[in-house]
Amino acid sequence: MSKLPPDAELLSIEQASIRLGQGFSRSSIFRRISSGEWQEGVHWIDARRYGCTNRIIKINITAILNDFAIPAAFRT
Repeated sequence: MSKLPPDAELLSIEQASIRLGQGFSRSSIFRRISSGEWQEGVHWIDARRYGCTNRIIKINITAILNDFAIPAAFRT
């Protein structure tokens, strides 16, 4: 498991949707997570406590914005 960098800014899905703007609705964020486009531990984390059944997803906005710095043709 990778360790989050110290500059990681974690936001709720609602906060991330507002911060990222058009094209990043709540449903599109869930789609990116479900499809594997955003990787757990890099782009998002599950912040629930041990033993809880409901996920508490936090988006690493720093990683998302860093990915935008890479030209689309070179993103994997």
